[in-house]
Amino acid sequence: MSDEPIAISRGGPEEISALRELWLELHHHHARVGPQSGTFVDDDSSWEVRSGSYRRWLADPGSFLLLARDGDQTVGYALVRVMESGAELRDAWEVPETIAELETLVVSERARGAGLGTRLLDEVDAELDRLGIEELIVGLIPGNDGAQRLYERRGFKHRWLQLYRDRR
Repeated sequence: MSDEPIAISRGGPEEISALRELWLELHHHHARVGPQSGTFVDDDSSWEVRSGSYRRWLADPGSFLLLARDGDQTVGYALVRVMESGAELRDAWEVPETIAELETLVVSERARGAGLGTRLLDEVDAELDRLGIEELIVGLIPGNDGAQRLYERRGFKHRWLQLYRDRR
């Protein structure tokens, strides 16, 4: 890592292809911490689906990508999708019309432990404040305890738990 502080800036769809290695680092981490979650797909399949999702999500008004760069190398990113909440989310709780979901937050292994995840979340919160969005959702794989602790320190609470059963 360089002596310069890591810079965080907005990114766009043109930078999605450069996120592959970081996404795969997270994909491999998920497979290590969450084998009980199911059979994980291969790297190429994972990236094909995720990068396509990123392109669709960034086409939605308000959605955004934040890049953390150490010099010319991207060492982390956060992608947030902004969307209408839909009536199905308001059948039990009061939910604003427009909400956001933190689809991905990843910091490379070499940059972990220096508060970069927290800095990215600070920037996410600042952007959501600018957009006037009050509710942010995040999902995580059971076993990803470090991420869960980070999100809980940031005020995230359990609202909904999904269970899966493989009937094969």
